Amino acid sequence: MLRLLVLVVFLVILITFALSNPDPQSLWIVSYGWQFSVGMLVLGVGAGSFLLGGLVMFVGEVKQRSRARKAEQQVRSLESQVLELHQRLDRMTLAAEPARQTADPATGTAHTAP
Repeated sequence: MLRLLVLVVFLVILITFALSNPDPQSLWIVSYGWQFSVGMLVLGVGAGSFLLGGLVMFVGEVKQRSRARKAEQQVRSLESQVLELHQRLDRMTLAAEPARQTADPATGTAHTAP
């Protein structure tokens, strides 16, 4: 929402400047010259800067999503390892239970060894 507000304020300022400077001016770079409105030039530069900023932001977003995807994959792998280790621990605990029980020769009943 804040980005939209900044965008609207930026565009209002650029459009106001472009509308208040409609007179053509002579502009040239090295030996190439043309008649162009300063307001339209500023509006074009502003729009180009906005698009360039959007492109930079998009590239950063793609990198961040790639890192997030890798992290999610690692989390899934670690969760499966934890589940496997819990299952192995349960199997080992169940296998150790009969070994802990010993029979009392006098009564013939089984009890758990300390």
